[in-house]
Amino acid sequence: MANEILYAGVADLRTAEILSGEYLRLLAARESLPQHPALVYAGDAAGSGSVVVKVPHLGLDGYDLPASVADGAAIANTALSDGSTAVTVARYSKAYEISDLARLSDRGLLSPQAFAQDAVVSSAALLVSLVAPLMSGFSNSIGSTGVNLSIADFFAAIGQLEVSNVPGPYLAVLHPQQVSDLRAAIAASSAGAIQWLPESAEQIRLLGNGFRGTFGGVQIFSTTYVPTVAGGADRGGGMFGKGAVLWADASIPASNSSEELIIGGKVLFERERDAKSGLTQYVTHRYVGVAEGIDAAGVQIATDA
Repeated sequence: MANEILYAGVADLRTAEILSGEYLRLLAARESLPQHPALVYAGDAAGSGSVVVKVPHLGLDGYDLPASVADGAAIANTALSDGSTAVTVARYSKAYEISDLARLSDRGLLSPQAFAQDAVVSSAALLVSLVAPLMSGFSNSIGSTGVNLSIADFFAAIGQLEVSNVPGPYLAVLHPQQVSDLRAAIAASSAGAIQWLPESAEQIRLLGNGFRGTFGGVQIFSTTYVPTVAGGADRGGGMFGKGAVLWADASIPASNSSEELIIGGKVLFERERDAKSGLTQYVTHRYVGVAEGIDAAGVQIATDA
């Protein structure tokens, strides 16, 4: 046999590779924070005259109790306890720049729509990346260095918040390793008498893709943005109630420019053309800030990384 037409013999008629219609996203933390009562939105700084949103703390609604006073005696004034937390809104931006040759040879993977979708997802993940490090800053802390998160640790965190008079419901922000260790501890305990309520598709849609379920009445949110502590030996997750974590942002003023797209009023997505170089830039801006509010309203959960 001779002159068979084999793939190896028709190299001039074939490309070395073809692009699949599918593509794989590189691994990254893409969670979005849930709408939870424990997260306090401090406000929108747009048009306020300042980029700093000040949230007052006020000692009313039972903070001070009435004192026993003799009949006919005058009562002394009670000092009003107060304080405040300042949340500073700052700019967070990123830009991708693509050449004309790269665009015209693309099969839709690097389209303007793809960059706009990236702007939405990355802006949501940005807020997670700012909130998660606050967990390791709470003065109250539970857990043992180098030891996996246990059921006892989790309930100790709940107990610490209750002792501090923190109103519920509570939200736990944990590293995936901590979530995994807690699940393993639950599975091994009490022959299943202690139940973890796993996330459902509907809950993920409503609460964000970082939601991992409910345990002990506490909703659990997982992200790899939870920082390391103890020299890298542990992860500094946390649990908190209303008042511990504050965040603020700023709406983007409307523009008549066809090169700007304001997404959800909060994310500015822009296209900028460099005609001389044959380059197009896709730029994302988000204006946001976070701050720890009442320190005792949160507790650090520091356990094995």
